[in-house]
Amino acid sequence: MNRIFDFWGNLSVKKRGLLFILAGMVCLFGCLVLLIFTESIFSTVLLYFSLGFNIIGLYILMWIKDRRDKK
Repeated sequence: MNRIFDFWGNLSVKKRGLLFILAGMVCLFGCLVLLIFTESIFSTVLLYFSLGFNIIGLYILMWIKDRRDKK
């Protein structure tokens, strides 16, 4: 568990945002696969996870851009 916290602590803020967006894209891809090939309710759960991860990642990236513009 400490290795995970160390890894996360050593990441830059931009890489954290990109990691959230990547996780959101993976969840969105899984959601689309489940929607196309099954009638699983889990696809809706994955859709909400993907939206959440993408919103968090975009917020982090926009926050970084805003901080750069103010300097």
